[in-house]
Amino acid sequence: MLITCGCSQNNSGISIEQPEKISTGDQIYSAKNEKAVEESNNVNGMRFTLSLSQFTEKYNEIARQTDGIWAIDKSKWRVNGEETTDSNGVKIRYYYYDETDTSFTATVEADTGKLLNIGCGTTMANFVEQTDGTDNSDIILKKCAVMATAACQFPTESLDVMQDIFYRTTFETNNSFWYQGFIFTLSTQEDSSDSEKSVMLLRVFPVKDELKDEWNVTNYEEYIAQNPNV
Repeated sequence: MLITCGCSQNNSGISIEQPEKISTGDQIYSAKNEKAVEESNNVNGMRFTLSLSQFTEKYNEIARQTDGIWAIDKSKWRVNGEETTDSNGVKIRYYYYDETDTSFTATVEADTGKLLNIGCGTTMANFVEQTDGTDNSDIILKKCAVMATAACQFPTESLDVMQDIFYRTTFETNNSFWYQGFIFTLSTQEDSSDSEKSVMLLRVFPVKDELKDEWNVTNYEEYIAQNPNV
């Protein structure tokens, strides 16, 4: 379930209902926070400026303002595996945070303590089910929106946009979008023995502009402009 950097080219094929709240055309605006990222020698050329602890504080600040999203306890983050290095030789560590039906994953630069990427994962079976008459996908996408807004240090007015981007990665042909210097992507891992246990991971991470072009990632704002009726 832990996938570090780069974009998967597989289509998800997940069928879900549209979230109750979704962004509209006039909400798609440039919300980039110039202080949210900085250059790095890692494979993506960029990193978040927040540490895992600082991200947790930002997440909780937004969660307290968002219906249905609970705060998380920074002491419950756990190291996953040994320290390793990416292909550029930058030392990285993996972390995870388990909740009842979802889990967060994080990749952190060992030397700086800064986040490289942050993700929210669950099983496909849980994602498409309902709990107490509410679609699980709706609350999970909302949680991912809070996660992305916190990591990218966007204003809370961006929550609907973040949710819309993650929603589109789950049902359109694009499973990755670029928005204001960040890649929003869905990665899936099939369980051949039990499809209900197949996992999905919705992530956000910063990249240098050259990689966006090299990977041919769809620009979210341009996509919305070209598909106003989607």
